[in-house]
Amino acid sequence: MAKERIGYFEDRRDPEKICSRCRLCELICAFHHHQVGNPRRSRIRVMVMGKGEDIPVTCLNCQDAPCMKICPTGALYRKETDGMVLVNKDLCIGCAMCVNACPAGAVILDPVDGVASKCDLCGGDPQCVAYCPAKVLKLTDGGQLASHRMKQFAKFLGTAGNE
Repeated sequence: MAKERIGYFEDRRDPEKICSRCRLCELICAFHHHQVGNPRRSRIRVMVMGKGEDIPVTCLNCQDAPCMKICPTGALYRKETDGMVLVNKDLCIGCAMCVNACPAGAVILDPVDGVASKCDLCGGDPQCVAYCPAKVLKLTDGGQLASHRMKQFAKFLGTAGNE
């Protein structure tokens, strides 16, 4: 298997690498995948936490992939070449079990198609990374990063707004 590729956001505590709330990543993603400027169709979400603590939410391609395990039709699957968890839209029945199982909130139901949708790193050239003006989105190799980021994200959700 080739090296796993993981998209992620930079540490929000670094003032030089903070999400600017422009949400260009959402627009670019929706346009790249659906040729529309509708952020609701984006596969990346900017979670607005307030006080400048916004987080771009991307798929972590979890090692245990709860979204994939819970899918009753097998529509979510792991690509053997790079470890990416992808969606076979032809198999998806829109039950949203994967949406509820995703620990990062990165799986959504497409509001038009009614099927699961998640980041696929644009086939290896993620457009959100290329166009992020704040340069907070990155692409890296390595399975360790996913669990590290998931723990950071969970910790952040537990403390957001308490500062």
